[in-house]
Amino acid sequence: MTTEPTENEEIDRSPPIAVFLTGESYFQSAKYLRSGVETADLRLRFNMPIYYLYSHALELTLKAYLLSKGVTSNRLRSRDYGHKLKVLWDACLTEGFPHHPINDAFVAQMIEILDPFAVDFEFRYIQVGLRTSPRWQHPKLRSAI
Repeated sequence: MTTEPTENEEIDRSPPIAVFLTGESYFQSAKYLRSGVETADLRLRFNMPIYYLYSHALELTLKAYLLSKGVTSNRLRSRDYGHKLKVLWDACLTEGFPHHPINDAFVAQMIEILDPFAVDFEFRYIQVGLRTSPRWQHPKLRSAI
């Protein structure tokens, strides 16, 4: 039996599993591109697309967990959460995200490296000028991915 949504009821078009699987696809895509760059099979002028894929994968995965805990899609789109990886991670921990020292260290390293760029949309939009982007050789990034 199917029920039609009432006039004020919004249809959830972002179930947690769909958000998680989308994040996984972004992660796999980032790994594929990074591998292509490292083996010189792919030449990019900038690594920003790869970093964007990694940061978006992390964002979607964290949001999927929060959705599974009852946080609404509208709330996750709000300025309180948005693209703030550190805020999303802290919310996941508050909601009971299972702790494991290795996983926690991995996520914390990734967030430390990617969050400033994700919050300011630096991986998504071109901004000219001097800036320092993460490097694959960065010890935290190399061990994390």
